Amino acid sequence: MKKEPKYWILLLIGLLAWFGVITDFTTAINKDLASGLTVGDTFIRLLGYYTILTNLFVALVATTCALRPNSSWGKVFSSPKVFGCVVTSIVFVGIIFHLLLSDIYNPDGIKAIANYLNHYITPIAMLTYWLVFPTKQPMPVSTPFYWEIYPLLYAESIAIRGEMIGKYPYFFLDVSTLGYPQALLNGVGLFLVVAAIGFVVRAGVHYTSRRQNLVVEN
Repeated sequence: MKKEPKYWILLLIGLLAWFGVITDFTTAINKDLASGLTVGDTFIRLLGYYTILTNLFVALVATTCALRPNSSWGKVFSSPKVFGCVVTSIVFVGIIFHLLLSDIYNPDGIKAIANYLNHYITPIAMLTYWLVFPTKQPMPVSTPFYWEIYPLLYAESIAIRGEMIGKYPYFFLDVSTLGYPQALLNGVGLFLVVAAIGFVVRAGVHYTSRRQNLVVEN
């Protein structure tokens, strides 16, 4: 059965996300091994980054929805609660990186390509796909609140991880440097940003969906 063009586009986005993440892991593993660390050390460190986890999320969801859209997992991942969460989260990654981290993280070589993919190309591509191919499933006003579950779980895991090893992946969440009150305040601010992005993402897909329906009716 011939696939629709949107599935090929989604597959391309997924492959770009996989490339960015795998490149980050490969280069980090080589560097860590040369420093006497283990592959396990690399995985523990990289999986603490929201960027890495979210790009993995994108890669898994996009490739599954593209290759197996009618499978049980394909249907789950393509639902607004999951796919919208992926879009919101990866857009958040791009915005926060550009505003807070782009001046302090400037890799070169192939890591620069992975960095650009992870923080710019993939977020823009996912948002564009979401708007060009809007979901036909109902999306209540409360849906963006479900999209907060993923960053909330991440925040909790980072807090627990930080207490255990004394290290935090981002300076604006570093309790050891900022103290709990400031780190918590920063976290609340970030949750508000995620919520704002979520409602904009939902409004955008509703607008494009209505426009497409009007074109079809006319």
